[in-house]
Amino acid sequence: MKASKNVKHSNCVLALLAFLSGVLSLPAAEPASVSFQPPGAWIWDNWFVHEGGQWHAFYLQLPKAVGPERRWKDNDPYKQVGHATSTDLIHWQDVGVALCALTDTWNDRHIATGSIIHHQNRWWMFFTGRGHQGDGVGLALSDDLTTWKTESDPLFPLADTFAKSGRKPFEAMWESKLHSWVGISDPYIYPEAVDGWFYLVLCSRILDAPVEESGCLTLLRSRDLRQWESAGIMAWPRCFERMETPQLWSRHGRWHLSFGGVLNAPWAEKNQDRFPEAVKGKRSHQNYCYALSDFQQSALDADLHHIAAPKGSYIMKVLPMPEGEDVAIFTVMDSKLGTALSLPSRVEYLPDGGLGLKQAP
Repeated sequence: MKASKNVKHSNCVLALLAFLSGVLSLPAAEPASVSFQPPGAWIWDNWFVHEGGQWHAFYLQLPKAVGPERRWKDNDPYKQVGHATSTDLIHWQDVGVALCALTDTWNDRHIATGSIIHHQNRWWMFFTGRGHQGDGVGLALSDDLTTWKTESDPLFPLADTFAKSGRKPFEAMWESKLHSWVGISDPYIYPEAVDGWFYLVLCSRILDAPVEESGCLTLLRSRDLRQWESAGIMAWPRCFERMETPQLWSRHGRWHLSFGGVLNAPWAEKNQDRFPEAVKGKRSHQNYCYALSDFQQSALDADLHHIAAPKGSYIMKVLPMPEGEDVAIFTVMDSKLGTALSLPSRVEYLPDGGLGLKQAP
C-alpha cells in the first residue's frame, strides 16, 4: 500500500512541475506516466463517462494471477469490465467489477470493449459479448453506473455468428460498389441523437476482401437503441486487419474518427506502396484519426492522420472539456506494472485536421 501511495505522490509532483513550467510537449519516444491500475489486475481497452462532477472509467481487466506469459490470450473466464472513479483524471478510486460474462446466457465465454450513453434516465452500455453459441453486441442497463443488468439477447450478431443465426450480413456501398460486412468488436455509441437517430461505430470486416486488408469502420443507426440497421461504411483504407476501439466526436467544425490500427506485419512490409501516407512505415497497433466534414460521408485516405502518442500508448479516448481543452487518456504499457491507464494528455487540434498531444497538468 505504501508503494502505491508513493507512485501516486510521484505522479502528482510530476504533474505539478509540468504545470509550473508551462505545457510541455511529450516526445513520442517517452512512455506516458501511469495514472491508475486496479489492484491485482491489468487494464486493456477503456471508455469513459462524466456524471455529476465525477469521471467514471470503464476498462477491460484481467487478474495478474494468470501470469504474464498468459496475459489476455486463452483466459476468457477471467476477463471483466472494471470500473473506477475520479474527479481530476489523475487519482482514481477502484469501484470493482461492473460487468462480466455469465454462465447460461448468450454471453457465457468472455466480455470485451464497449461504450456508454445516458438516455431515458438510465445508462446504456453497449459491449462486445462472446459466447459458445456465438458472438454479438450486447446491452446492459444501469440506474447508477455501478449495478448493471445485461439484456437477455444480443442486439445483433458479430462475425461468423451471422451465418449461425440465419441472418444475412450487413450491406453498404463503398466507391459505387455494394459490399457485405460484419462487425468484429468494439461498439462506440455516439452520446446524442442526430436528427432523431442514434449512431454506433463498429470495428468491422469487409467479407469479399482478403483478411489482411479487410478491416474497416462501419456505421449503424437506430431510433430506439435496440433495432439497428446499416448506415454505411465510414472508412476502409485497405491496409488494416482491424480498426479497433473507434471513437467519434465533433470539435471546431470537424468530425474526428479515431481508432487503433492493427497490421499484418509480413503482408504490410510487402504492400507499403498501397498504404495511405499516414500509415506508411508505421508498426502495428498505432493510433490514428480521420478528420471529416460530415461523419456520414466516406472517409478518404487524405483525411487520415497518425497520432504521435507516447511510446507504449494505445487505445486512445478523447475526453471533452470546457472551452475545447480536451484531454486524451490511453492504455499504457509500464515496464514494471504492465498495462494501466495513462495520465491525461492535452489534445491539440491541428490546422490540417491532425491531433497533437501535450502534457496536461
